[in-house]
Amino acid sequence: MNRHGTNRHGTSIKRRQFLQWAATGLAAAASGNLVAAQSAPGPEGDKAGGPKITGIKTYKFNVATGQTVRDPITGEAVSSPFKTWLFLKVETDKGIHGWGEASIEWLSPVIESMLHEWTPLLAGRNALDVVAICDDITNRVPWKGGPIIGSAIAALNMALYDIAGKTWNVPVYQILGGRQRDRVKIYNGGINFESIDQARREAREALEAGARGLKGNPLESRTWAMDYHALEHSTKIVQAVREEVGPDIELMLDTHGSPSPALSIAFAHMVAPYRPLFLEEPTKVGSVEALKEVSERSPVPIATGEKLFAYGEFKEIIDARACAFLQPDVSHSFGLTNFIHISRLAQEAQMLMAPHNAGGPIHFAAMLQVDAVVPNFLIQEVSGHWLQRFDEFVDHDFQLKDGFIELNDRPGLGIEVKEDYVASLPYDESMAYRQYRNADGSWKGW
Repeated sequence: MNRHGTNRHGTSIKRRQFLQWAATGLAAAASGNLVAAQSAPGPEGDKAGGPKITGIKTYKFNVATGQTVRDPITGEAVSSPFKTWLFLKVETDKGIHGWGEASIEWLSPVIESMLHEWTPLLAGRNALDVVAICDDITNRVPWKGGPIIGSAIAALNMALYDIAGKTWNVPVYQILGGRQRDRVKIYNGGINFESIDQARREAREALEAGARGLKGNPLESRTWAMDYHALEHSTKIVQAVREEVGPDIELMLDTHGSPSPALSIAFAHMVAPYRPLFLEEPTKVGSVEALKEVSERSPVPIATGEKLFAYGEFKEIIDARACAFLQPDVSHSFGLTNFIHISRLAQEAQMLMAPHNAGGPIHFAAMLQVDAVVPNFLIQEVSGHWLQRFDEFVDHDFQLKDGFIELNDRPGLGIEVKEDYVASLPYDESMAYRQYRNADGSWKGW
């Protein structure tokens, strides 16, 4: 296999019918059981039972982030100067192809290998059997969760939906039941927690660039588990930013799952007067009880979900009402199909969706498709830095206006990858691992 993978071919097998189309697919998702749905496909869908998969290609490459954040205590890096993105291309005998993304820190090389190992399970399949193909592969693997399998299935799921939309000449949101909104509310600005002056300046710059929602990472200056100085410093930053941007800009606070429940509860009470929209990942993943305790005692709504993958993990949190807002990452949690399942269950519990996004343009395009469909959507994350750069990698129609991305009717995911350019980008270095340490040298983060 070369750096970008290879294009592999297989023989035809028995044709299957596409399993999802329009409202039938969504109704099935609501019941937790997707059923076969046949509905007037376009001309390409009528010929020979739809496009058959002939092979896949993968593109793994590094993209500069433009920053390196260092721990104020140790001076060691807590963020990388680059990210590794992983794009998947699924090709068919009809000349129609689809794109997916499985970009994830440190694991992209492993996921790329897994996708190529699945080639024999894909060759010759009807690409319109989106759910059937993803379910078939998931069923064959005895390990049902986690970021590796979840991200690989997610990329495949996106790519197959992209093919289906292009085959029928409709956006993916039309296949998923139709859009329930005309534009998607986003937050794409940052909050700098280094100093009050820097926080005020960068907040102003973000608003001038069009941001209507800002998010930052408080409490990372702490030197031990109950560091009052970190609480006080982060609270003053939030207060200053709120004073700078006024009452109409949404503020989100992401603690990356690293504080203790006690520290998060104390912080929530201190920042509540400045009305953050939510406090994200206030506890480490693994204890629904700890998360629920924070949620019940916090005056600020709690959000979580970016480190969860399988449907059952989200169901446990929903059943316990352990947060207010759920944040699945569609590129890690088994794709669009699973996102619809999760959002329907959350809707029944009257919980809202605020999807996580730290990936590239294919991931963002896929998120817009499901954001358009689910009734209980709240807000979508996207990096302002990457939003401005997405056109380097894909042709797209992402239009930011007044804090919203306007939806369009381009077929499939609504983007086309600039394949020659992406193929030229290097993967010449692995991401450095973060170092979050307390003053005594013990681990403090993530």
